[in-house]
Amino acid sequence: MRRREFLAVPFLPAAARPAPANTQFDRYFLPVLAGYLRNCAATSPSLAVCDYPDGTTTPGALAASGKTYDSVSRMMPALAAWVAGGREPGTFPVGGERLSLTEVLRRSFVHAFDPDHPDYWMAAGKPWDQRQVESSIVAWSLWLLGDSFIETLTPGQRVNIQNWLASCTQHPCRRNNWAWFTAVNQAARLSLGRRWREFSGDEQWMIEDLTALDGMAAGGDDGWYSDSIEEPTFDYYNFWVFASHFLYWNRIVGDAYPKFSRTFGRRLRRFLRKAPNFFGANGSHVLFGRSLIYRWGVLTPLVLSHQQDLWPHSPGLLRHIVRKNLEHLWGLGAFDEERGSLRETLAPGANRDVSEPYIDQGHPYWGMQAFSLFLIPERDGFWSAREEPLPVERSSFRIAFEAPRMLLAGERASGQVRWLHTTSSQHEPAYRDKYTKFSYSSHFPFNVIQDPARVPWDCALVFRNPSTGECAGRAGVHSGDLVDDLGARIRWWAELGEWTFEVTTEIRLDGEFEQRRHRVRSPQEAVEAGIEGVEGSYALGLGENELFEGEQVPNGQYIHALESGFAIFSRSYTGHEHAELTEYFGESGRTNVNIVSPRMVVNTLRAPLTAAEMTLSSVHYASPKPLPKTQIMLQAPGRIAG
Repeated sequence: MRRREFLAVPFLPAAARPAPANTQFDRYFLPVLAGYLRNCAATSPSLAVCDYPDGTTTPGALAASGKTYDSVSRMMPALAAWVAGGREPGTFPVGGERLSLTEVLRRSFVHAFDPDHPDYWMAAGKPWDQRQVESSIVAWSLWLLGDSFIETLTPGQRVNIQNWLASCTQHPCRRNNWAWFTAVNQAARLSLGRRWREFSGDEQWMIEDLTALDGMAAGGDDGWYSDSIEEPTFDYYNFWVFASHFLYWNRIVGDAYPKFSRTFGRRLRRFLRKAPNFFGANGSHVLFGRSLIYRWGVLTPLVLSHQQDLWPHSPGLLRHIVRKNLEHLWGLGAFDEERGSLRETLAPGANRDVSEPYIDQGHPYWGMQAFSLFLIPERDGFWSAREEPLPVERSSFRIAFEAPRMLLAGERASGQVRWLHTTSSQHEPAYRDKYTKFSYSSHFPFNVIQDPARVPWDCALVFRNPSTGECAGRAGVHSGDLVDDLGARIRWWAELGEWTFEVTTEIRLDGEFEQRRHRVRSPQEAVEAGIEGVEGSYALGLGENELFEGEQVPNGQYIHALESGFAIFSRSYTGHEHAELTEYFGESGRTNVNIVSPRMVVNTLRAPLTAAEMTLSSVHYASPKPLPKTQIMLQAPGRIAG
């Protein structure tokens, strides 16, 4: 018996255990639940706040007592799904007691919203308040628990909850996905108000939220939304807010607003048609963008849509996705057994810079909404249908998303999926590397450094001053286009000090070979100063003590990880002076810059800028199941970019 399975068994409810058919994912949920209840009880008997050992705190997520509340709010949907899905009766150890999850939730609701309690979450007092985010899942959880739960609360306690939820809808936030948070909040209060006089919501506010969200649709036939009304921003928030929170809203009040329900529902079905293609054969969704410590939060809209008959695929494919994604992320070390918490990094020893400045100890628990799967009835085909393979396990594919102008490429032979973006850009160091790589991979997670002067160049072209070590990556995008179903063209710029570099990059995929051509225009002063262009392969992740072999070839380099078997290869054809191996960036010698692996290595191609206008051309190869080395070397010359 594996260690994590052993940990889960004693924590099953004391009463009769559920039938085995729908307990296959308890091995992940129950250890997380045990750690949560242990730390929650140790933090406060109120069960309204929860601090984890060595956990990060942020000012906006603290209750009146100075303890963290979003670690509680983000567990509420999973606990509510357990209860509403019929997993009770049963009790769990909480401090010196054994409590049902219904009682755990009741105590949390009673104390969190009581203005006279030390652990009161406090009213939302400003626009873009973290409480607005949390209010959506608090409202959903309360609605999901239903009348039998609400009856256990006194009228005064219900008023406290109403007042706190209402405080979170005083300032409209309609420039991005945040509009869904207040829309769900209002929807739940409108619905609850039909039965409970203590609750009321603002229908007009909700409609204005929905109208704003409808305006964020990217158009086309892919069902995507831009997470900004000012610029195109496409990332996993399409999964864990735009899709998930529509499904919350739809279940709560969708029947009463059929026009909105149909509009958003049609768009969601189009989005879900291609959602399975984002998963590699290893179970990973291609890691890209911010809030990646939400992990299996990508599963939330998939299981919710199945419950609402909006999932356009088979239940067997859905369970295969859920199982493989949970297995993969759990296997990376998502759960810290010693501390009883989900990590604020993706894996032990991995780079903490994967987390953004707003991330605290409670934020990883946004992913626990995926355990809405507990709401799926035991006799549903999700639990019994034969699992079906992922798209990438069936065949290779190239899928173009026209409105967002991005491309998914899957290779059946290796199971790798890559995600190319033509319009994404972020200049702030906390976000930059998560949006500005040429492409992102299910098997080769990227490097990130939250330093404005140091830019990791894996899967990127960076401009570097050799005399100072200062670097500059992509600062913005003029335009991005899908050239055909095999590639992309991006017109972008970078700024290094007072110098601006204009670049047109063309990328063409050919199997797992990737051709790149960069036409670079540089200020003459930058040329005279000896500025160089530095380009990198995908990052090859390595274990703490994992060995690798490297071989130099003319204008190129091949690297092979001995334990994983993964390989990367790069060769320059125009402009680059030489190839070298990079194990860290800059002068710090810091090796743990990868978002998953404690170490990494990158093939680096260097090119001194010898003219104001010049072209850099290269070929890169990365595969978890690589071709024989000799075959890679032979095939690469035929894949010269341009």
